[in-house]
Amino acid sequence: MSSPIAIAGCASLAALLCGAVLFDLRSRRIPNRLVLVGIGLAFALHAVATISASHSLAGHQWWAPLAGLGTGFAVLLPLHLLRAMGAGDVKLMAMVGSFIGAPAVLNAALCTLVAGGLLSLLFMLGRGVAAQTLANVRFLLTGWMLRAGSGQGVRLEPLQATAARLPYAVAIALGSAASLFWHPAGS
Repeated sequence: MSSPIAIAGCASLAALLCGAVLFDLRSRRIPNRLVLVGIGLAFALHAVATISASHSLAGHQWWAPLAGLGTGFAVLLPLHLLRAMGAGDVKLMAMVGSFIGAPAVLNAALCTLVAGGLLSLLFMLGRGVAAQTLANVRFLLTGWMLRAGSGQGVRLEPLQATAARLPYAVAIALGSAASLFWHPAGS
């Protein structure tokens, strides 16, 4: 990854993820503007790399950032549909995918889920919300089993009392960084 465009891509992705983490820590929201600017930048860097026959983080094909965007979106969308994750987190992972491509974003998503699980445990223990979290899990699973057993489907209902909200941009940033460190994109 000695290409100046690939280095610019890594630096840009790192800056955007740091910005997303700061926004998420402050307001528990990830601005659409940040995600859209990131996606535009990823596509622009890839276009420059393609025109100059240089290396891009997403890969060599002209459609690699688009495939990464779709894969990053699709991999976290089920968690959003289950109300386990916000839409901003899904869009942020799609942005990561537009920078690093489809194969690498799958690895980044796996690392993100591991980082998210570890952060959830730390967050739960640090905030003293372990009892509420376990009660929520019991409530969700009991309701799910009752509905599944009666043939009503497996739809999850929103909780009345939540334990806490995890700023998941932190997990996405850590997971993406770990993924790029252990399995650099395009290698």
